[in-house]
Amino acid sequence: MRFDLHVHTTASDGTLTPAELVRRAAASELTAIAITDHDSVEGVPEALEAAASLASSPVVIPGVELSAVHDGRDVHILGYFVRYADTDLQGHLFDLRTARINRARAIVDALSAAGYELSHDDVMALSGGGAVGRSHVARALVHRGHAADVSDAFKRLLGRGRPFYVPKDVRTPSEVLRVVLDAGGVPVLAHPAVTAVDDLIPSLVAEGLAGLEAYHSEHTAEDSARYAALAAEHGLLVTGGTDYHGPTAPNPDLGAIEMPPAVLSTLFAAAGRTLPQLPLRAD
Repeated sequence: MRFDLHVHTTASDGTLTPAELVRRAAASELTAIAITDHDSVEGVPEALEAAASLASSPVVIPGVELSAVHDGRDVHILGYFVRYADTDLQGHLFDLRTARINRARAIVDALSAAGYELSHDDVMALSGGGAVGRSHVARALVHRGHAADVSDAFKRLLGRGRPFYVPKDVRTPSEVLRVVLDAGGVPVLAHPAVTAVDDLIPSLVAEGLAGLEAYHSEHTAEDSARYAALAAEHGLLVTGGTDYHGPTAPNPDLGAIEMPPAVLSTLFAAAGRTLPQLPLRAD
């Protein structure tokens, strides 16, 4: 059984539309995928519709990856099985999307002032109406010839500690957890080895955190084992995924992260759901 619980579409900074991503997952014979766009659930309805139209489709889990900041450190919370039409959730996402636009504008203004030929329209065109992020700025820099590729743009210009990094104006992890819980979702700390916020885990658990993303494309085998053990210590579930952004992005292919099959059924159980009976797909 293969599945991927962390994927992005053009509703945020992925390069495949939700329908294209579902079809790719079906072609790869995945059992399930979770649509977890940054600060957006706009891709979920299209993904669900695409899955319903296929004779053999992966289960599509509605989700989101929400941004938070604690003492200047980024904290990402994955929300699985959220009620994606929930009014309060939509209001929070609107605020986050507005903050993202303002951040992108500030980055572009700083780049332009430093002599980089770039416009806000360049960036917004690449976002395609989705939640704009630094990756869209990076792609615009590549298109304008100011960076060799997206990784180069982040390493030299846009990454934390680089000349044109602008912090996010977002809510605290506690507030974000409450948003996910109020929308009926299962909140999971995304890629903890990447954000290095282990010290926050006990307080997040007390606030309602349900799981850790132990398996991730940027985690080593040692990282995965450590977070699986930490999850067990705190009575948390574990999830995992590739953080897939598309076939041209610097991430493993969809479904490439190996995880125990129980990861999927445990997530469904935590949401009070039963995993549909599906034909077993080839490993």
